[in-house]
Amino acid sequence: MSSSYENLAFQRKVNDALTAVERILAIEKKPLIAGEVEHTYGAKYELVNSVSNVAIIAYMNALEKIGLDADVLKAIDDSTPTTLCFDASTTCKFLEKKVVDVPMDRSYEQTVETKSTGLLGNSKTKRVSKVVQHIEEWHYKVETSWCVSIYSAADVAQKRVLKSRVGSTTLITQSKDMPLPEHKDHEPIELSLTWLMQQIDKTPQLTSNFRVNVEENKTKTPRRNEATQNAIDFADHLKGWCGSVSVFMSKLELDILHRHNPAKNEPKAKTSLRKTCNLGEKIFNPVLPLMEEGEDLQKADGTEIEQKSVLRLQSSSSEGFVLSPNDITKLLNEHVNSMAAALAKVSASFPPDAEDNIVAVSEATLSLLTVHLPHLCNNFIDSMAYVENMMEEQLTAAIGKRITADDLDTFVKFHNARLLCQVPQPFSHAVRRPEHTPVGLVSIESSDDEHKCIHTHARVVANSTLKMPLNAATVLELTGKQYLHGWLNHRFERHHNDYQLVGRARQFSAYILVIGTMTGPNSIEPKDAIIVQNKDEVMIPLLLNELPTAKEFKDAIKSLSPEQQSFARAYRSMQLQSSVFGCVVIQIKPQLEALLGLPRNALDKEMKLTQHLMELFTEYQVPSDLLSYSGRSEGVALEDKLDNVRTNVKSVTDVIEGEKKKQMEMAKAKTDMAIEHKLQNKFAECSYEPQSMMMSCEEACYDDSSDYGGSSLASSRRSRAAPRMMARTAMALAAPPPMSIAADGSRKMSGHRSLAWDASYSAQVVDAPQQQQPTRTEVVTDFKCKTDLSSDIGTSIAKSDGVDFTLLPQLLDAAVEKTDEASALRSTIIKTGQSWLRNRQENLLSGLKLKRLLADELKLEKIKAFDLLDALSRSGSLAIESSELHVIIAVTHCFEKDIIGTIIQDNINPIQKLESSTLLFASAIHGVDARDLIKDESEL
Repeated sequence: MSSSYENLAFQRKVNDALTAVERILAIEKKPLIAGEVEHTYGAKYELVNSVSNVAIIAYMNALEKIGLDADVLKAIDDSTPTTLCFDASTTCKFLEKKVVDVPMDRSYEQTVETKSTGLLGNSKTKRVSKVVQHIEEWHYKVETSWCVSIYSAADVAQKRVLKSRVGSTTLITQSKDMPLPEHKDHEPIELSLTWLMQQIDKTPQLTSNFRVNVEENKTKTPRRNEATQNAIDFADHLKGWCGSVSVFMSKLELDILHRHNPAKNEPKAKTSLRKTCNLGEKIFNPVLPLMEEGEDLQKADGTEIEQKSVLRLQSSSSEGFVLSPNDITKLLNEHVNSMAAALAKVSASFPPDAEDNIVAVSEATLSLLTVHLPHLCNNFIDSMAYVENMMEEQLTAAIGKRITADDLDTFVKFHNARLLCQVPQPFSHAVRRPEHTPVGLVSIESSDDEHKCIHTHARVVANSTLKMPLNAATVLELTGKQYLHGWLNHRFERHHNDYQLVGRARQFSAYILVIGTMTGPNSIEPKDAIIVQNKDEVMIPLLLNELPTAKEFKDAIKSLSPEQQSFARAYRSMQLQSSVFGCVVIQIKPQLEALLGLPRNALDKEMKLTQHLMELFTEYQVPSDLLSYSGRSEGVALEDKLDNVRTNVKSVTDVIEGEKKKQMEMAKAKTDMAIEHKLQNKFAECSYEPQSMMMSCEEACYDDSSDYGGSSLASSRRSRAAPRMMARTAMALAAPPPMSIAADGSRKMSGHRSLAWDASYSAQVVDAPQQQQPTRTEVVTDFKCKTDLSSDIGTSIAKSDGVDFTLLPQLLDAAVEKTDEASALRSTIIKTGQSWLRNRQENLLSGLKLKRLLADELKLEKIKAFDLLDALSRSGSLAIESSELHVIIAVTHCFEKDIIGTIIQDNINPIQKLESSTLLFASAIHGVDARDLIKDESEL
């Protein structure tokens, strides 16, 4: 739709024109604007054809006045491009210099005494003199010449002049500077008439034959098709040509006539080219989107009306509704008559071409036509936009509201529930053990206020061991459940919704959330990790990076060299593999029980013990062997085992507290020795006078005594304060050193070392056994192997030796390429943002406080989580059973326009397109034929 189109303003303009239309047509005819007449969809095509032909004939009615008449049209060669050209030049020649006496308003009196010998004696006479100014004038002869011509192809020399004129005038200035260049050739203003000539049928009569080809594949709607778009483009170009010519004509007055400045005032011209603007706007405009009611169609007059236009209207079979050929001819005849009346007024108001004038009838006529033609173009462009807007209003009236992308989201969920056997489910999964209350929740939600969960095609994959490296020496083995999720996202135009991965934990509960990218069938590369505990709510922003479609990729590389194409394919393969997003949820309590040798559910109610254990593992990296149950008998009661673990925890805690106390005493002793040594040095340097010795002692404790004014009272206060300061210093030195982050990313704390991320530790483990590379030995029985893509819209993702998640995007990409959705479905890479949010309750008496976690803080959280994982798995030697892997493969169905533009302008049913994409994608995720995903007719 045109960005400058205003529906209400255009409807008001058409309604105003209907008064003139009713006067022109028969009294029983009452045409209405198209939106007020009930009609069929095919009638919209007829309306576009009718309005376009009327516009073409109206254009030619105006161009005929310039000289493009029937004889010229018949002589034009249609097989070559045709161009309408406006050329102009200006010359300025010096004629003469004159001095003009110009009386001024001022005057003065002079008395003259005349001597006489007569009886009357001397006589006096008064004389009044006027002041006259001598002004120099420079006279120039200014000559302008212009012509409107037409030529074929590039043969400018053989152009045919349609209208031309040479005008001249004498330009007088009071400056010796040349007012205009001696000679100037203005840039030619050209307009291609090729499209217009193609719409004219020359046999047997000149007829306008515009028509939209409904059967053409590129034809989407009455407005969105190649023929209509070409007509709109020509109207835009014609407006531009008229605007440029009109500007030149206006400059004739501004640049030449307004520079005329004689010494003596001359009468100004009574007429101006501005008058033609008013006349051009009052000419009747026949380009209107009108229709007739059904009963009015029966009142058509069979008598053919004489046509005054240069072109005839082509008769065609139509569904009715649009105006009859006779009525259209009446409107076009009125256009010719009103234009002739305006031109007659111009001829009466402006001087004839024969006189020496820069602006004469020819200039006024050309100015009038270049004002009127843009009005015709604007009405045509607005009429096409009105047809499109009319369909939008009808759609809105049928639905009862203006539909949005959120409305489509709601309908797609409803439609999928009715259509599919396996309905997409919300990505919201409780973190729990069987027969236990959930300890938390993991979900992917929208980032807006509604927090809607995304829906994915989900399936459970047969359990297999997942390898997750913590560092070069430690690889975890996760034996929990694995889920495959297919997320079909869609967007309209360039609007992207924001999503976030949300982890929530309950009070006195905790789990570890690890996020990464799948690197193989049984391996994941962790990127981020965090411990979610005690009512934490962690919100992780997800960044969706859409890859080019398979069709776009092939079109982009087809002109590259074989080496360049090979590189592009390899890099795209890497991009597709990296688009497999993995999310691992690891429960802490069940793994602690396995690590400490306790029975299942032993720590369910041991909240304090669990917190102490997590603190020892994350803050002090205590080996688990020092804390686990040390007995070997199987018949020991649960409480005895727990007591044993508590005892071990207390022993380690006592050692830590003892070390803290020892370090404090050592620091205090070092501080006392340092102060005593400093005092001894000061005493050795002091004199033997008591006062001098006292001052020296004070200086030993305080470097600057001037702050206290040097008084004896202040000195005694400082002497009493010294022991307290030394005590505080000793306590500070005895306290355990704070945790710090080294430059290499490792964490160091009071003599302990992080085994998960210490680079030096990893470098020392040279004799550690090499971890086996992930192998594809797991078998997934619920995938169906299929190779015939022509019979199945989806493709088989299953392999006989297991599931390689990294191959899914490539196989899906290959399947999409062979369908109609090749230009719409884009593989999407999911990444996490660099700024997370966390709601945390610092203690039970405080409320939740929202905090933003930036890169450095996320690094600390990752180190803590990896240290805990290292401890829970005994550095990879103990498999982690209570875990869940959620693999998410995302694709985005992209629509080029917004939802209204997609339906109205592109004539696309987004529901149908999304249904096709859903079946294709779900078939790939579930590994079954698309037909098997659809419910039976009895279930629909």
